[in-house]
Amino acid sequence: MPKKEKKRLQVVISDDQDALLTKAAYELSSPERLVSKSEVVRLAIQKIAQELDAGKADLEELRKTLEAEELEEE
Repeated sequence: MPKKEKKRLQVVISDDQDALLTKAAYELSSPERLVSKSEVVRLAIQKIAQELDAGKADLEELRKTLEAEELEEE
């Protein structure tokens, strides 16, 4: 069976966001299995998509969060 091709995405995140990723990965990990920050990102993408599909996500709140981040970068 052919190996599944994966896409790579590079993003720039703040130190605070990196700390949140590290904390989430640590909390999701167990002695039997360590969870990587990449896995946390993939999980977050999946959860956001599910909430959008179910109409549970507040789109305006998500937009405001993104706009606030853009202003911080300037």
